[in-house]
Amino acid sequence: MNDSYDNTITICNTFGLEIDCIESCTSIVRNKQVVIDLKLTDKRPPCPDCGNESVKIKGYVAKKINHSILNDKGCVLIYHARRYICPICHTTYYEINPFVFKRMRISSSVILCVMKDLTKPSETFVSIAERYHISPTTVASIFDATVNIPRAKLPRIMSTDENYAFYSQDTHSKYVCVLIDQQTGRPIDILPSRRYDYLDEYYSKIPKYEKDQVEFIATDMYEPYRRIIRKHFKHSLHVVDRYHVAQELNRKVDSIRLRIMKPYGCINYKDRTQEQKDAYYLLKHQNRFLFKHFSNAMCKDKKRLFDVTRKRYYNAHFRAYLNPYDIAQKLVSIHPDINKAWELKDEVTDFYVSNTIKTAPEAIEKVIKHLRESNIEELVAFSKTLSNWKVEIINSFCISKAEYNVSKDTGEITVEQKRINNALMENRNAIIKLVTKAANGYRNWERFRNRCMLVLEKGIDFEINKDDGSVKMVEKMDPDN
Repeated sequence: MNDSYDNTITICNTFGLEIDCIESCTSIVRNKQVVIDLKLTDKRPPCPDCGNESVKIKGYVAKKINHSILNDKGCVLIYHARRYICPICHTTYYEINPFVFKRMRISSSVILCVMKDLTKPSETFVSIAERYHISPTTVASIFDATVNIPRAKLPRIMSTDENYAFYSQDTHSKYVCVLIDQQTGRPIDILPSRRYDYLDEYYSKIPKYEKDQVEFIATDMYEPYRRIIRKHFKHSLHVVDRYHVAQELNRKVDSIRLRIMKPYGCINYKDRTQEQKDAYYLLKHQNRFLFKHFSNAMCKDKKRLFDVTRKRYYNAHFRAYLNPYDIAQKLVSIHPDINKAWELKDEVTDFYVSNTIKTAPEAIEKVIKHLRESNIEELVAFSKTLSNWKVEIINSFCISKAEYNVSKDTGEITVEQKRINNALMENRNAIIKLVTKAANGYRNWERFRNRCMLVLEKGIDFEINKDDGSVKMVEKMDPDN
């Protein structure tokens, strides 16, 4: 009796039913699977055709419903659905089924759990299918039937970037183009190609008044983006943010490192001199220091990384106690290009730190001049890149918003001017890559797009429609929670 009552309470709580809605409910364990046998209270709904209320029970039909959320075992509801017949018009019909949506054999609660799990980027259709004792194809079908997220309205500040996550056979593109709201991080759209022709057609379909409201667009240094912005966003400022400039510069510095290291690697280890062995070791295993700012890089203890007084640790290669400062001195002594590249890399970093929108135009000319005069092939090429994207780089010094901070100790209010950057975009790209990697790739573009949009969109939730038992998308009251 207690087991029956407990089962009844569980079913009522799961499906939002009143206790008097269940006439009988029993459970048994059969083949490592929980089987719950139940009937609903007879409420005799009137005939849907003629409205006659004096209908009769024609019989019962046992409906098997997958409901594997009560425990870690498979769980099945055997629901004895009443079938009524009207003695006047002879219409037959079922009582209202609160457990599933039309023509489905999986409970609405399972579908709800499936959809909530699919909002997590590390979950896959296979892992969710195993959890709820259904097939991956069923999970995919549930997702396709439930999720279809349209393009969002273009925001005031938009970030655009590509992601190597899906190969589109229709557009023959291996990069997807991701659009997000730079201020909130919420996705605007995900496109199967970043090529000019595709983007031109896409933006041509968006109303002009909506495009005119976009004030800033942050991208990387991809020429088709500039052409698209000049054509479709004539009232917007094109911004190439600091991250992409630093990323390109680091590639050039790394190319210099590889160019200098390659000759040492071509020599058999036994034939190398000690100086060559040291140089190869430093360039191969200690190169991370080249990408740190020599004067301003800090450690977790809030002390300078390259402080000559930092604690030294034993280095097995040199058989001596060394600290980062010692390693840095050995690195720059290998080749003059290493030393010069490090200095100019730090100069580019200082350019972003010490300038404003007013001083940036003059300062960037000095940086370009110093890079060009270095006579290092890789840095001369980078100077041409800076010169080509000079206007867009200067635009990155524009202030997007002011952030007010209150000190917990003194109560003092400070104002921090926030520049436009693509940091949020890089975070969203990492999430998209996680979705792709976890699933070992996608073939269906619409499914991939909707899955990524769902994972990135923090303002979407799911609930069961009380009218028909279907699961639908709803908007959260507070997307930040």
